[in-house]
Amino acid sequence: MCKSCFNRYCIERWKRRKIKYICYLGGKCNRCGIELNEENYSIFDFHHINPTEKEYVWTKLRLQSESKVIKELDKCILLCANCHRLVHQNE
Repeated sequence: MCKSCFNRYCIERWKRRKIKYICYLGGKCNRCGIELNEENYSIFDFHHINPTEKEYVWTKLRLQSESKVIKELDKCILLCANCHRLVHQNE
């Protein structure tokens, strides 16, 4: 597999994993209620309820084992990017 094909494969795999974990957390923003559809997976963020318990950011978490991902996601709520920024703005 060439480097370009491998990169595309990895991007698609990470996209599928993110969609899976968005669904695990309910598939919609916990604040405004916008729902996952075929085109908007990238607007969702995993927000840690207690930032002191945060062990991974998504870019590192997505490379971890399924059990580690679930353990970390159990500390999170699902927010759209807009709501996530609003939550942090008020901190």
